[in-house]
Amino acid sequence: MNNFSKLLQSFLTDYIIDECNYSSNTKASYSTTFYLLIEFLYKKYHIKSKDIDFNNLSKNVIVEFLNYLENERNAKVSTRNQRLACIKSFFKYVQYHNPSLFDLCTQVLYIKNKRIPNKMISYFSEDEIKIIIDYLNKENSLKYLTLICVLYETGARVQELVNIKLDDINLSDNASIILHGKRNKTRIVPISQELVKLINKYINQVYFDYGEQLLFYSKNHNKYSRFGVNYIIRDLINELKLLHPNYFKGNYHPHSFRHSKATHLYNNGTPLLYIKDFLGHSTISSTEIYATPNTEIERKHILNNAQSINTRTNYSNSKKETLDNWLKNNMK
Repeated sequence: MNNFSKLLQSFLTDYIIDECNYSSNTKASYSTTFYLLIEFLYKKYHIKSKDIDFNNLSKNVIVEFLNYLENERNAKVSTRNQRLACIKSFFKYVQYHNPSLFDLCTQVLYIKNKRIPNKMISYFSEDEIKIIIDYLNKENSLKYLTLICVLYETGARVQELVNIKLDDINLSDNASIILHGKRNKTRIVPISQELVKLINKYINQVYFDYGEQLLFYSKNHNKYSRFGVNYIIRDLINELKLLHPNYFKGNYHPHSFRHSKATHLYNNGTPLLYIKDFLGHSTISSTEIYATPNTEIERKHILNNAQSINTRTNYSNSKKETLDNWLKNNMK
């Protein structure tokens, strides 16, 4: 077994699984990254997995691999950066366990993330949330209504949603749901009495436990996947777009409910620091991305404040002419 194979196996088992105890999603991300890297080395350089060594892994080769992901596998820039983060974590591990490779590791660790273009994340207006709830009520879809309401009211990530178990739910005084987030962090999210009633109704009327005490099971009686929840959301919103052509103009997915909740809290005066804790963010800069001000509220504030400004000018015609000339000269 060559040095690369030995260190990679040790990294993925002893370090990632045993020492760090990362979530199953994180473990899968690391494994996929190195599977793709090995696949790339064979396609590009005809190097079989058993023959890979650190001599094959220069900084330039890693950059080629990242470009391959983006250009040939159509990976998003965020995915490219995620793969790079996995590789850097491995090379930090190598740097510590094999000092002779210090220079190579340093070069790889200096590879920069690619800048992600800023883009608006689609979120639902409060009216659209009401339309969704009313529609599911009329359809008597108690399970999906409960799923959507839990997703929105708790601001849960989709993985947190599908992991909710009956033991995580407190429906008595100070009702709450425990969410199991990234890196096995947990947080307790308060829920309203309306949601308590809805969950009780769902559990008493349609719920059946298929063995794992999960709050939600798929039609096949299994734990929901991300794709399964995404399919439910996409199917629901496509139907609502036909029924309400003046609404639902964005491209929506499960995370849109989390973004919507944060935005609605922010627009209704909740401090960002509280929203940060509610969403389980480690830094407030992450929260600022989700807390998007309502443009209509912004417009009213700006116009209301502008009304108090005295628009009369003390400039004489000659001064105006001088100012115009000065501006024109500075535009050249």
